Amino acid sequence: MVLGQSSATAAVMAIDAKSHVQKVDVATLQQRLKTNPLADGSIFEILVDNDDSQNVQRMGTWTTENKGGYGPGFFINQGGSKEIAAVRFTPNIPKKGKYDAYLYFPKVEKSSTRTQVTIFDGKSSHDRAILKSDIRVEGQTSGEWLSLGTFDLPGGRKSYVEVTTKDADGDVVADAVIWVPTK
Repeated sequence: MVLGQSSATAAVMAIDAKSHVQKVDVATLQQRLKTNPLADGSIFEILVDNDDSQNVQRMGTWTTENKGGYGPGFFINQGGSKEIAAVRFTPNIPKKGKYDAYLYFPKVEKSSTRTQVTIFDGKSSHDRAILKSDIRVEGQTSGEWLSLGTFDLPGGRKSYVEVTTKDADGDVVADAVIWVPTK
């Protein structure tokens, strides 16, 4: 699908320039695909994965598990420590508006029965306790996206989702957060 979209975008650029597709500037094509991935000017979902060092901040003790998460791995805080640790996922929201936020929970054998999450919408904090019973990983998937709700977010890097070990009684995971613009 990506190859088809790239080819079609290059073809449109060539037609608009009245030239051959081989003469399309690759850097311009890449930038257009990056800034307008749906080719209709709409905002695409914003994903922040734990491997995104520019948009993820770890506080406290976390190790990386390289199997079973969204993408190449996820962070895990193995229960037992009195220290409260946190992972903050900060998106770069391209345009203010309403966004649905989802947090990815990979399968973990000794996971906490409760994971504390804070959603900051740029103005106020919303605390949410995610119960282990809320997470229903079915079939052969490695985890489940869980809705955190819909939030009115400002543009830029003013909002975040933070996963903490507060009140945890087992392993806590921090893997990925996705913000999807509402229609």
